[in-house]
Parts: sequence; structure tokens; C-alpha cells
Amino acid sequence: MKSRILILIPFFVAVGFFTVGCFTVWADFDQTRWEYRAPIESGSRTISDFVTLDIPRDLFSYLKSDLSDLRVINEEGEVPYVMAIEREVEAISAIPARMFNLSTLPGNSTSFMVDLGESGIFHSLVTIRTPSENFRRMVEVEGSDDADSWRMLNSRGQIFDYSVRDISPVFVEYLSVPYPEATFRYLRVKIYDQGETPLKISGAEVRREVKLAAREISHTPSRETSENAKDRATEIVLDLGARGIPHRTALIQTSSKNFSRAVAIFESDDKKEWRSLGHAYIFSIDTAKFRGERLEFSYPESNKRYLRLLILNRDDRPISVSGVTLTGVVRRILFNFDSTNKYYLYGGNPNARRPEYDIEAISQYMDAGALNRINASAVEKNPWFEEIQPPLSERSPYILPVILGVVILALAFLLLRLFLKVKKPVINP
Repeated sequence: MKSRILILIPFFVAVGFFTVGCFTVWADFDQTRWEYRAPIESGSRTISDFVTLDIPRDLFSYLKSDLSDLRVINEEGEVPYVMAIEREVEAISAIPARMFNLSTLPGNSTSFMVDLGESGIFHSLVTIRTPSENFRRMVEVEGSDDADSWRMLNSRGQIFDYSVRDISPVFVEYLSVPYPEATFRYLRVKIYDQGETPLKISGAEVRREVKLAAREISHTPSRETSENAKDRATEIVLDLGARGIPHRTALIQTSSKNFSRAVAIFESDDKKEWRSLGHAYIFSIDTAKFRGERLEFSYPESNKRYLRLLILNRDDRPISVSGVTLTGVVRRILFNFDSTNKYYLYGGNPNARRPEYDIEAISQYMDAGALNRINASAVEKNPWFEEIQPPLSERSPYILPVILGVVILALAFLLLRLFLKVKKPVINP
């Protein structure tokens, strides 16, 4: 029995060693596990309070895509923080309104009036409802309290629709005309047809929209431009230089005139696998009947390194593109800062989990806009970083088979001895 126990010991040691190697768990913040850091600076100011800090652009490429490995560290250890993604403050309220006096002046314009029922109600936008497709129109909006004396609210509004109904359908429209906040009871809307077929107007909606724009940052990515004969499109691949940088709008720089094109938008981190972000529509028209342009468009926010734009030329000449600017909402963090202490931002740990701090609940009672803003310096290699050594079974893949082979041979030897012992004849005295 003792022999069996001694022989089985190597087996359990081997299995235990393998298990420990596979399931090693590190503490959440261990300075040797984070590969990069960026010193935090307050300048010459003396601060001992909550502050905000914009995450530096070059740090994004070293962080996980969800930023869960971001840490703020000072000489005393981990500092709780909360991520503050700036968003537009938007309030929208619909105003009951009645459209009337819809009429057309052939070859010139289509107009109608809107009655809000009473004066004194704030409003700032009218949306025109129409089933018509593939058009661009200039729109004029006026306001009045008595439907007799009119004041101009917006003389250069633009509405458009771009629809393609084929194997690759595209539908992009913008039918709203904004104007400064007003309290007029009546609106008069004039759509300039300029000799084109009048739009079919099915209704109008009036709203009050109050927006406080989020703080944004612009990026000028490098670009590769080529002509895609298969899709009959100009293909522009934009490279932000690093993954993780958030972006959501694009502005095309071009000197070309008199064009209207759909734009297909894709994102990728490797320039191989592309995911569609939808379609947009750009145009620049300068004629006697219509003069206007729309070269900026938005798409669902992306943090991928590459953005591919397909400007669908169909059978038209490609437009010249001299540049593209991408814009994204600033990412910032809020935390307690003491300028007498040394602080660092840490990133670059793929195994880190998202931290959970009390400050996430407390921050809602703070006015982030009123706090001091500090900055981070350039990203540097963490001098204390140590590469995680893989388990011995991975570094030396032959170790486990050798141990198992030894165990099997030992078991075989034990079984052989037992077999011979059983077969040995018994000699009577």
C-alpha cells in the first residue's frame, strides 16, 4: 500500500502544478502588470480638490477598447475616478400646430402657414413632411403674431432627400429647418422649387430644441485614396494612427462643385474585416437655381483605428478630396487630486477588470464644468513593468508529457509487480 501512495504522489504533484499554472490570478493593481503610464501635471497651481482630466490622445492606443484598464495612481496607491463622457444636453418638446394655406406658385415655390394656437410659446425648428424623393431645396421661414406683419427667421434653410432603390439601397434625408428661438404664433414656410416639380407636402411639425453641445476634439488622420472600379466609387481609407480614439463625424474638404453623392461608411481595426456604419450624403451645388453644400456628416460613434469612406460616383467623374477631418467627443475623468502628491495614469493591462468606486455615485452631485482641469504628459514605458511568464507547461510543452510518461511507466511497473506476485506458486511446507 505504501508503494502505491509513493507512486501516485508524482501524478498529483504534476496535476496540481498544471492547475496552478493555468489559473494564476493577479491582484487588480500590481504596478508590475501595467505596461504604460503618463505623468499627471497641475502646472504651478496648488490644488487639493476634485479635478477633471482629458484622456491624452496617445494613451488610447495602449488602453483596452472599453478603457477598463485605466488607473489613476499616486504615492499612496489607487485613486478612485469616474469616467465622464461629455454628451449633448438636449431638450426637445413638440408644439401642437396646424398647417394651412398650402399653395404652389408654378415654377417658383411652394408655401404654407403654420398656426401654433397662441403667442408666447417658444419654438426653434420646423420639420417638413413629404413623401417626395431625390430633391434639394432652399427654404425660407418667417414668423408673425398677427399673420400680417412678418419677420425673417431663416432665409437660407436647406432640406434634401437622397434615395437609391436598387440592389444596394441608400436612404438619407434631412427635412428640418432650424431658426433662433421665437414665440410667434404663426410661421410662414416657403420652399423654392426653382423650376423643378413641387414637393408633395403632407404635413409640418414644430418643435423647441435646446442643445448644449458636448466638447469635441478634431483629428486629421492620414489617408489613402483609390478608385474602386467594382463599386464605381472613390475609396478613402483613413488611419487615426491608433485604436481606441473615439470619433463620430467627418468633414470632407473638396474644391469640386456641382455634385451630389452618397457615402458608405465602414470601420475596422485591421483593414481586413470591415463593419458597416451606414450611409451619408454630401453635395455642393452652385447654380442659378440652387446654391448650397453639405460636406459634413455623422455616423454611430466608433473607436476603431481605420475608417473607410466609399464615395459612390456611379458614372460621374470622381470628386477631388484634399482632406478629411474626423471629430469625436472628449473623454475625461474626474478624481480627487492633491498637487503635493505625484500622480500617474496607468494603462496597458489586457487582464485588468473595470474598477468600481464610490465616486461613481458621488459624482452626480458635482459640477464637472466648474472643476479645475489638469493635464497628462506624454505616455512612457512603466519602468516597473514585468512580462507575465506563461506557465511552465506552456514555456516547456514537453514537461507535462514527460511527467505523464513517467507516471504511466511507474503505474505499469506497479501493476506488473502485482501481477507477478499473484502468479507466483505457493509452496506447502
